[in-house]
Amino acid sequence: MAQFREVANSEGLQGPVSWLPDDVVAELSARFFDADTCTDWFLGRCYPDGPECPRCGAPITGERALARWRALQRLTCPHCGRKVKATTGTLLQEARIDPRQLFIALSMLGLGADPAAIARIVGVTPATVLTWRDKVRALAEVCQ
Repeated sequence: MAQFREVANSEGLQGPVSWLPDDVVAELSARFFDADTCTDWFLGRCYPDGPECPRCGAPITGERALARWRALQRLTCPHCGRKVKATTGTLLQEARIDPRQLFIALSMLGLGADPAAIARIVGVTPATVLTWRDKVRALAEVCQ
């Protein structure tokens, strides 16, 4: 089986394409992962019983409120009146990464990938990857 083959790339140009794993990994980025699926994964882990106010625990209901919740946008809790987001009180509170980036980073850390490689794929600095690793480890210790 040939490792290279002439194909049209995204710009329509012809050129050799390598299917070797190292070459494929070199092109890996967050754009290959579905943002909605990762958001659902994140929300399901944080709120296994469904959308609820992170401050008072009241269920989040209503089409508009649920849409804002799922989009990780700020909304007003109908019960306590506080402004909250689905990320309030979670790993992503005040974070500058989205659930997709978090999922990829944590998955790759779990596979033993180098923080510099993870940083390149996720689009952050290696220091950010190490910060997330430390946050997750600290959270795991608290939860045990």
